[in-house]
Amino acid sequence: MPAIVLLLLIAAPTLWAQADWSSVHQPALWINAFVDHEIAPRTALWFDGHWRRDGWGDKPQQVLVRPGVQVALRPGLRVGGGYAYIATAPYGASPNAAPLREHRTWQQVSVRGDVGSIAHSHRLRWEQRWLAAVGPNDVLGAASYQQRLRYMVRAQRPLAARAARPDAPIGFVSNEFFLPVGHSDAAQLRLQNRVQVGVGLPVSGAQRVELSYLHQWNRITPRTTHEFNHTAMLSWVWTGRR
Repeated sequence: MPAIVLLLLIAAPTLWAQADWSSVHQPALWINAFVDHEIAPRTALWFDGHWRRDGWGDKPQQVLVRPGVQVALRPGLRVGGGYAYIATAPYGASPNAAPLREHRTWQQVSVRGDVGSIAHSHRLRWEQRWLAAVGPNDVLGAASYQQRLRYMVRAQRPLAARAARPDAPIGFVSNEFFLPVGHSDAAQLRLQNRVQVGVGLPVSGAQRVELSYLHQWNRITPRTTHEFNHTAMLSWVWTGRR
């Protein structure tokens, strides 16, 4: 079942594509940090930060910080929520007219399980977004309100037998689909899909480094453009348990 869901989501760009739209392909580099640190038997602090660059790192794209809290309802099932701040620069071949600043609240539910040696996870996230363009003299314009639904599925497995190597690297693949809901600003109306494949290299019992490739597709409605970002990703992951 996880494999079927993953394949359907990976096909999303093809299903939503229009032949008469323009398409742009461009490279990007994302440096990320993820922290999931348990502070009580059922409660964990969450933080992820992202430094995103266009053109393999030479031009700004986006900076994102997202703190939150997650609570375990039972083993394998958690709910959470938090806040995010995002600064987005005009970038690439089909840029926004001006830099954007965004404040966001989010809520999510996540489920984890195993099928043999494959661990799979599913995350459904709901976002409330306030976006404003940066005008002359760094003055923010009026904020527009949007909502967005996101669904991510990820599967991973060790690349060596756990019994022989408890610290074995992992291989993983994931897909996340973004669906805008109730936009008040058509200039920001876009679908998005992210396919990721990579390896995770353990550093310690609580840390690993992930090296991956992300294929990001944005369907930008007001500019009738399909944007494809071919992204190299380097991520540091901390999972602390009491």
